Amino acid sequence: MKTALLLLVILAAATAPARALRCHVCSSATDCKKPQDCAASSRFCRTMTKKEPLSGNLVEKDCVDWCTPSQGQLSQVSGGSATTACCASDLCNAQSSGAAAHAPLASTALGLTLALGLLALILAPGL
Repeated sequence: MKTALLLLVILAAATAPARALRCHVCSSATDCKKPQDCAASSRFCRTMTKKEPLSGNLVEKDCVDWCTPSQGQLSQVSGGSATTACCASDLCNAQSSGAAAHAPLASTALGLTLALGLLALILAPGL
């Protein structure tokens, strides 16, 4: 009975709704900061920076489901550049320099802990 109760508590904790990611969401010629709650499906905060000598700079920040970091040249003529930075923690896109993309570690650690707990219950039911 204790094992079944413990299993139910673990499953309830694992299926609890996750809190939404918070990112800065804005578009500006300078580094902007406007915190907002993201949609439940959003896993990354993205910062896209375009530096264009002829038309000026543009920094766009948003919430996205998927993100691929990149860095490149906009055009040979203008010498402009564009970068995309991705991160996966609350308000991590505060500065336009950005951080490398990484998986959310908290959910990975929770999953590993639950798996080890269930394995211990199966292998040692008398605990």
